[in-house]
Amino acid sequence: PVIPGSDSAVTLEEAKQIAREIGYPVMIKSEGGGGGRGIVIIESPEELEQNFQKASTIAEASFGNPNLYIEKFLSSVRHMEIQAVCDSFGNAAVLDERDCSTQRKNQKLLEITPSPWKGMTSELRKTLKDATLKIVSASGYNSIGTFEFLVDEKQNYYFIEANTRLQVEHGITEILYGTDLVEEMIRISFGEKLRLKQEELNPRGFAMQCRINFEDPQNNFRPNAGEITRYLSPGGEGIRLDSCVFYGYEFPKLYDSLAGLLMAYGATWEKTLATMKRALSEYFIGGLKTTITFHKKVISHPKFMIGEFDTRFIDNTPELMSYKETIPEEIRLAGLMAETTAKGFNPYIGLGSYRKFGDSKVGPMSVNVATLAKKAVNDRSYQPPFNPNDHRDKTLNFLRNSEYVEFCNTTPRDITQSETGNRFRLFDDRLIGPLIDRCGYASIENGGGAHYHVAMLGCMTDPWAEAANWNEFAPNTQKLILIRSTNVLGYAPQSREIMKRTGEMIVKHYHVIRCFDFLNHIENMAPFAEIVLKAENRIFQPAVSLSWAHGFDVSHYLGALDDILSMVGRILECNKDEASKKIIFCLKDMAGVCPPRFIKSLISAMLDKYPNLIIQYHRHATDGLAVPALGAAAQAGAKILDVADGPSVRFYGQTAVMPVLAYIEGELGLKTRLDKEKIRETAFVLKQIMPTYDHYCRPTFLGIDHDVTLHGLPGGATSSSQESALKQGYAFLLPSILLVLELYRKLIRYHDVTPGSQITWTNGYMMVVKAYERGGMTEVQRIINLLKRVTTVEEDELDEQTRKDRKILFSHANDALKNLLLGKFGKLPLGWPKQWIYESVFGNKWEEAIAGRTEESPLNFLPPVNIDKVKKELAVHIKRKPTEEELVNYLNHPGDALKLIKNLEKYSDPNVLPDDIWFEGLELGIEREFRTSDGKIHDIEVMRLGRISKNGTRRIRYKLDHEVFVEEIQVEKRAVEKKGMEMADENNPYQIGAPFDADLWLVHKKAGDAVQEGEEILNLSLMKVEYSINSPVSGVVKKVPVFADYKADKKMVPVVKGQLLMELAPPYKCCPNCNEPIQEKDKFCSNCGNRLSD
Repeated sequence: PVIPGSDSAVTLEEAKQIAREIGYPVMIKSEGGGGGRGIVIIESPEELEQNFQKASTIAEASFGNPNLYIEKFLSSVRHMEIQAVCDSFGNAAVLDERDCSTQRKNQKLLEITPSPWKGMTSELRKTLKDATLKIVSASGYNSIGTFEFLVDEKQNYYFIEANTRLQVEHGITEILYGTDLVEEMIRISFGEKLRLKQEELNPRGFAMQCRINFEDPQNNFRPNAGEITRYLSPGGEGIRLDSCVFYGYEFPKLYDSLAGLLMAYGATWEKTLATMKRALSEYFIGGLKTTITFHKKVISHPKFMIGEFDTRFIDNTPELMSYKETIPEEIRLAGLMAETTAKGFNPYIGLGSYRKFGDSKVGPMSVNVATLAKKAVNDRSYQPPFNPNDHRDKTLNFLRNSEYVEFCNTTPRDITQSETGNRFRLFDDRLIGPLIDRCGYASIENGGGAHYHVAMLGCMTDPWAEAANWNEFAPNTQKLILIRSTNVLGYAPQSREIMKRTGEMIVKHYHVIRCFDFLNHIENMAPFAEIVLKAENRIFQPAVSLSWAHGFDVSHYLGALDDILSMVGRILECNKDEASKKIIFCLKDMAGVCPPRFIKSLISAMLDKYPNLIIQYHRHATDGLAVPALGAAAQAGAKILDVADGPSVRFYGQTAVMPVLAYIEGELGLKTRLDKEKIRETAFVLKQIMPTYDHYCRPTFLGIDHDVTLHGLPGGATSSSQESALKQGYAFLLPSILLVLELYRKLIRYHDVTPGSQITWTNGYMMVVKAYERGGMTEVQRIINLLKRVTTVEEDELDEQTRKDRKILFSHANDALKNLLLGKFGKLPLGWPKQWIYESVFGNKWEEAIAGRTEESPLNFLPPVNIDKVKKELAVHIKRKPTEEELVNYLNHPGDALKLIKNLEKYSDPNVLPDDIWFEGLELGIEREFRTSDGKIHDIEVMRLGRISKNGTRRIRYKLDHEVFVEEIQVEKRAVEKKGMEMADENNPYQIGAPFDADLWLVHKKAGDAVQEGEEILNLSLMKVEYSINSPVSGVVKKVPVFADYKADKKMVPVVKGQLLMELAPPYKCCPNCNEPIQEKDKFCSNCGNRLSD
């Protein structure tokens, strides 16, 4: 029997008629095809109409024959084939079946003989062999051939085709019968008699073949070509490998993706499976994506192991795609070192090309300080002042009753944010952390703030793995994290669900949770307070943001403290006095603008009202008054002061610990418990570390600047914001910008700490830059004069011209400022600004804006987030089940989280590499040691660095543990890009670029056509495999820089990865009925048929 369908090639109309007769689903197949190519499954008449011409074009492009035939599609079948060997004397032998059911894209991926399927009975086997014998006898067949059948669940079989040749899976039949089929085929072709006698054939055991392809299964089995940079083949009993690839071989993209035929055999199915698992684990091909790991996943699946699979097994088993490539860690790290060496800089630090190839290097540390850290870790004699994991009440009572001034060390977090752009690495934390841990600090600030996302963005480090590591090498001291109330660890308000999930992760790793809100809207902290206060061995540290300006006085901050204690009391069901005993309260002077006298009076007033309150004072040192301010705080009764290690201190973070100790002890007569010798030991280690960071990460603008008390930009924002002006060519405008910031702060009153500092800087910067663009320095000065006037003259004394002119001041306000003025971040601490500011910001919609603003917490308006849905979304991105840490990272910073996962999978954790290698790469001809995470030592040496090729690549040859590797690193834009080729912006969804080097053979749209999201717009071909490109957005085709229509001219157009193939524009308008894009000229919607009005 054969599958119902056409007897020969059909036209579209004939195909429609046959499909109606045999019923859908059907398959249209290429008459000249083979190997599973040229097959399209059709579910409906509409799909047949849409795909027939396309399938014909693919058939002609692939096989030179556009003809198609049609047959019934059987959904749950097994693919069996019988090998027949026939001579010209009428002799024939038929061999046992090969089970070819494991397929992808209708192409065989794995073959087995005999079939392990329980349904393959001896009776069914005999039936298939007898059918094959009838075919060859009736046709007078004279050669070796393969006769293929489909078998359904009820053991019904259908003959589908004969391949008049040997096939690549013939090797497992040779193994099973102990014969050479190639030799037999050659003998027969020269007129010899068949030596195989049917009655003497005696198959033994099982044999299995995995087709090792250069494909990426997790990317729709996309083929890839290029150089093989490492090749290790399997061997031993029960293994055969047929392949022609080798180390250094340049695999072409011109034909097929098959790299090798890996065969395993054994006396039983179980033994054969075990042998194949061993063979796959021994097989390694570097430089290209292969199916090796995917094959491991397939043959380990429970259903496969008992033979329960059909031709849809891979399609219907999505968990097969959940795997990670198992390239050894040292090889992945070597790849990162090679890339950095070839480029001259590390592109993953996120600081641009901070050095040129061949520039001088800082080089390795001259002193091996790792021994000091190791000694500290192994030192069991140190006794901390208190156990960091004690019950909260016990710890707070200890601190409250201590006769010492206590300290928090901010070197690992706030100092790196303020001084090195958050690029201080876990590698260096491991050197200084064990030493800081034994100095006697009350806590170490080592996480949160911008450090959290830059760990992912610029240090290739998972912040939760970093936190866990800190608790291992520094177990004696509490760890403190900084979080931003509703903004959590990001820059915009997040939902309660995200706050809860993040909070649960935080209390797993940190002892003290410092939470601030840049508006001091205390209710924004409540979700975190609830989580932390439930954990009895964790301490909640609410912080108020400090400014020193009119309205921000002692009375104002006492009110903020009252609000905090009321919130804590509500959660713990106690009064404010009792609540004051349950927390550490932080005064957060993020810019360092409050003078010592103010801090002293503020702390005194707070302790007068709440004598049991523990106050921690956090202050930056930019104004130069940090030491006396910290001293004033201690004199007034602050229990904990934030300081940093001297060699890490520059200008924008906290001040150095040793001068503070000298001042407090020597000048004020207060007692401290810190071990100065241990502090000096830590300082010695930091002195070896910091030169690299100073060289590559130090801010451009240096020095103590008391003017910070005027413009108010905090810590890292001072340096990073001014540097952004420098990079954009506006450094000459900085004096004007800083003056505008001072005046801006008098008009809209809030605290310049994240995200407030970003809002202030961006809008002040735009105010000046836009003025300069309008009229040069004359216009800038006019804007400044206007600001001075509106901030010093009473409203009723302003003239009409000033009232009119001031509306230009905030006319370029960004969305963040608009949201601030609408109350979307929370309640402004000193109330709403004046009406004219709304007129300036919102233009004609100012009245609507004022009417819609709110003083409620954004928590009351943020839509809920379905965490399970987000988790599934992340799983789709990374093609496996995410960890809880990965999920939390993705909830807070989705883009950075995905980059981190990708980079760690590609390179592994780089925090085993020294700083000079991380920043600078390797020196030619100098052997270096590095350790992998398991502690093993590896050697690497660059043997040769080539010149840059015309394609922008540099070849690097290096030796890793006595094995030589060669890699081609893209260090410049490709030559084709330099000749004017238009490249797509990968961040612009309206620009569709080529996802890989390929041939473009069909463009479905032209300029002006409407496109729906998900609609097929282009077709590419790579290694005989067709790829459809679907539109990521709805819109209208703006231009088609590269066009191809193979069915018209029989030509394919080569394209390179990233090349712009089509650019879309937002739709002119959308159908009012279905909301899909339509063109201006359309009278009817092409999607729903709705009649469109003029």
